This record gives sequence, structure tokens and C-alpha cells, in this order.
Amino acid sequence: MPDPTTYVARGESVRPASIIAHRGSSYLAPENTLAALRLGWQETTTCEVDVHLTLDGRLLVIHDESTRRTTGVNLKVSGHSLSELQKLDAGSFKGIEWQGEKLPALEEALAAMPADKRLLIEIKGGPEAAPELARVIHASGKAGQVQLHSFNHPACLEAKAALPAIPVDLLVASRQNLVTGIWGPSLDEVILLAKQAGLAGLGMNHTPFLHASTVEKIHAAGLKLNVWTVDRADEAKKLIEMGADGIITNRPGWLRAQLAGLLPGLPPA
Repeated sequence: MPDPTTYVARGESVRPASIIAHRGSSYLAPENTLAALRLGWQETTTCEVDVHLTLDGRLLVIHDESTRRTTGVNLKVSGHSLSELQKLDAGSFKGIEWQGEKLPALEEALAAMPADKRLLIEIKGGPEAAPELARVIHASGKAGQVQLHSFNHPACLEAKAALPAIPVDLLVASRQNLVTGIWGPSLDEVILLAKQAGLAGLGMNHTPFLHASTVEKIHAAGLKLNVWTVDRADEAKKLIEMGADGIITNRPGWLRAQLAGLLPGLPPA
């Protein structure tokens, strides 16, 4: 769990924030592999992964619907079995030293997680993943170390119903209308969706839309806020000072080291 120590910046008390390893420590290691997760858990408390359902109803840790980008072989995850997909090399694209890293099943990621660490799982696809997600998490015995999030609102609803004790966040991709200059979806809309579903918080992309009053409004609604994907120390510092609860980054170890100099009192990983 995140250390409750508050950060101190410019002599003021600042809310504590988690540094979350995006797809593991994906700047240094091949994303969404056990290598990236193990490194991420050395660098910080929480790693984030993505999961897709395979043809045989298993959950594969991978971001894309296809294996092409990270393995060089173009297979649609939903069209192939777990055993077929795990024959692919998911490490070489990052460097020869990672050759042979495979696409892990969610069971393997959970089994690799140390007792004092956490895993944030992004549900790709829709609500159909919820039953298998519940089965795997319960079987792992690590439900207390798991959080969930998804861009798919029905998936959040089903996950919350299947796993009521586990925090679930709604992911939001804010975009600005180039004609009107208005950012959407509206903050009121996504807060209402999250509250009606009994969700724990929001995960929002780092844009100019996010400012102190935005964070304050989210917290006033009783929700938490994670911000993705932040790889600059100055931007992370601003977001922490605004009150963000979590910073999702590809470079967790590096970012923590940078923030240690910018925010005295930074908690240990």
C-alpha cells in the first residue's frame, strides 16, 4: 500500500500519491511481460497491466487486440488460444537481452506479485471478461492487492458486481473539440457515471483540462484520481501538488528518483 507520509513542497503539505508502473517498467523492459513487472515492483509499489480474453476464455496480459506490435506476428488475441499466443516472443522487440519473454497469463502476473505490492488491471474489451477476471483473482488469493480500471463503462459495472470488494476506476480520455475549444466528455458526466456505479475513482489522461479545480471537484465527489501517462518529472510534480492520487508512468524508478529531489519527504517505493 502507498506510504501515508505526505509530501512537502514549498513548505506546504501535499497529498500523498502513488507512482504506478505503466505496463510494468515499460521504458526499460518489454511492456506487459513478467520481466517488466518484476522490475516495476522493484521500483515502486504498483504495476499496471492490460488484459484481453483469448479464444479459450483466458486472460492474456497484453495491451493491443493483436500481437503484431510486440511480437512481430499478427495474431488477433480473441482468435487464438492462450497456449498458441504464449509461443510468441514478446521481448525481442525491446532488445536482444529480452529475447524469449512471453505474453503472460493474468494468473502468472498475479503469482509473480510480492506480498507487499499491488497490481492495477485494465480490462480491455467489454463486460464479458468479468467472470474470468473474478475466477482468476479469487484463485490467486491476492484480491486485497488488486485494483481494476477500464474505459468501458459496462465492463466497470460487471467487474464491480463480480468483485464488489475490489476498487474499480473509470478511465477517461479527455479530448478538446478543435472548433469549440471545449473539452469532453464533461467532468460532471464522468463523475456521475462513476458515482452511480459505486466506483472508486477516475483515471484521466494528462491534458491542459486537468487543473487544481478539476482535481478538487473529483475529490469533493468522493472519488480518487490517477493520471496517465506521465514521464516528465516537472509534470508529475505539478499533478502531485494539485492533489492527484496516482501518477501512471513508463519510468517509475527514474521518476521517483527525480521527484525525490523536487518533493522532499517522498515515501519509499
